[in-house]
Amino acid sequence: MLELRIHGRGGQGVVTMAELLAKAAVKTGLEAQTLPFFGVERRGAAVKACVRFDRTPIRIRSMSYHPQAIALMNRNLLPYAQMDGIDPDTYFILNGKEPLDFKADQWLLDAEAVAIENNLVFGGEPFINVPMLGGIAKVLDIPLSAVEETIRGHWSGKKADLNLAAVRQAYAQIKKFEGGRSHE
Repeated sequence: MLELRIHGRGGQGVVTMAELLAKAAVKTGLEAQTLPFFGVERRGAAVKACVRFDRTPIRIRSMSYHPQAIALMNRNLLPYAQMDGIDPDTYFILNGKEPLDFKADQWLLDAEAVAIENNLVFGGEPFINVPMLGGIAKVLDIPLSAVEETIRGHWSGKKADLNLAAVRQAYAQIKKFEGGRSHE
């Protein structure tokens, strides 16, 4: 079983992203489970969601304390991720331009730039959940076609088109770093 824990801020679409990721995984034949955790429910507050993937039924129902992967919507959420549990071999999927300053496999995507380039800006803020969805799907080997089908099922018309363009761009642009070195 693979466990992914996503750390973000209220209003970033973390729960929606987790649900879309799980739906895309199910389209590929995997079992998937999402577990949102809100805490204080207000815009900007730290939120998290766990997504589990497996080829067999998932029976565990607890929060993820030792995930294989952690997605950070903001770099400043690393302390929250560390407090909730990280294994030495946990890898990170980050919204950002530079790797974090510690030794771990890290996948970087400038999700804010992708959101802005694809007109996913609401209330003056780039909405990064769909770009992050594309990057995470690539890292987890979830086919782009499954993610595209999921997006088409969730949104229609221009909204779907904008999100499809963003997810495709993010899927293509995410890069792997280890200790600050690119593995292209």
